[in-house]
Amino acid sequence: MKTNRRNVAALVGGLVLVLAALPGSAQDIHSGQSYRELRETLLAHGWKPDANYGLKMINSGRPLYRFPEVLCGPQLCKAKWRDHSGAEHAIMIQRGYNDEEYRVLSQQ
Repeated sequence: MKTNRRNVAALVGGLVLVLAALPGSAQDIHSGQSYRELRETLLAHGWKPDANYGLKMINSGRPLYRFPEVLCGPQLCKAKWRDHSGAEHAIMIQRGYNDEEYRVLSQQ
């Protein structure tokens, strides 16, 4: 039982560190937030999207999805970013169809 509590405490502590690593306060980054808004915040804080992560269309070279750093399945997407030190960060997002916004689910 004590081992399980320690593992949970370590996981929670790790999640707090991940959220603290993202620009702004943890209150500013929440599930359901527009990915476009979060993306603008990350860019403003000097983060770089990993434009080689997402898929590109063969003929035009344009991103297959709305953002070059995003790779999607049927409903969920993952965006990869690098902070100013070059460390990689992933953001899980819910895919937006047609004119719907992509929405933040979690940060990893």
